[in-house]
Amino acid sequence: MSEPAKHVVIPLFPGLELLDAAGPAEVFTVANYEAGREVYRVHFLCLEPRRSVKSSSGLVVSGKSWRSMPKSIDTLLVPGAEMEPLLEALEDDGLVSAIGRLVKRSKRLTSVCSGAFFLGRLGVLDGRRVTTHWYGARALAKQFPKSSVIQDSLYQQDGNVWTSAGVLSGVDMTLAIVRRDLGAEIALRVARRLVVFLIRDGGQPQFSAPMNLQSRASGQDLQELISWLEGRLPETITVNDMADRMSMSVRTLHRRCLDTFSMTPAKLLSELRLEHARSRLHEAHLPLKRIAFECGFASQPALSKAFTQRFGVAPSRYRENFRELP
Repeated sequence: MSEPAKHVVIPLFPGLELLDAAGPAEVFTVANYEAGREVYRVHFLCLEPRRSVKSSSGLVVSGKSWRSMPKSIDTLLVPGAEMEPLLEALEDDGLVSAIGRLVKRSKRLTSVCSGAFFLGRLGVLDGRRVTTHWYGARALAKQFPKSSVIQDSLYQQDGNVWTSAGVLSGVDMTLAIVRRDLGAEIALRVARRLVVFLIRDGGQPQFSAPMNLQSRASGQDLQELISWLEGRLPETITVNDMADRMSMSVRTLHRRCLDTFSMTPAKLLSELRLEHARSRLHEAHLPLKRIAFECGFASQPALSKAFTQRFGVAPSRYRENFRELP
């Protein structure tokens, strides 16, 4: 006899960030396909007299009535919104009260992006390590000083409370929940089906190393250099190759990289390779030798030496640490 479905409830309100709700819902839905049974049953809730709400993108999303909600909820997921619709929603006493009633009926409490402000209003975040979108992290910490806000984290789990940075990090958090419920194999299959690049642990920063580098790039040319390098990490690339690609002298490239990234061109390439290696280590089935080759290292020992120098832990231990995450 199969286990009963786990009920997931997502309350809807006008102006909610569509991906905050749709992303995690899709993860739960695909997990059902990969598990071959209905593990999760997702319910979207609209408070009466509403039958639907307009999301941030303008797409209208419909939901069910309060009467159709399950009495016992396995996971409550509260989405977020931009500042104006968020403030309006937080001033809606009926909505906040309804979410409070859902909290009391839920085993696992989760939020995406500024949805954490609803949980804060209800006292859920007190004494917890939590996170939210970088844009609202300081405001969350100021408004709810009893919580410990981790300002640069994809998601945080503290007991039965899960909070995430917002938008696509809600997918990261939900994949971690699926991993907790169904194991790493199914979570990886869900990630592959959704064409998610990797399953990221919650402690990773909200901005990847390539994104940080691209945001620091002073001009389209250096941004294109990063993209060009990322597509050729397994290849042997010299500083001369990079300079030729940029149609500039080695000396000029060296100066531009130091001025923009505070690192040499060779160090820039190494940073990209090591970041890619770190992401590939999350896939337990990949041999370290293959990861080294994919990232442009001459051998597994060369990868191990560079990785340990950069992150303070050997690749094998980093992989073990990731497996030990809840």
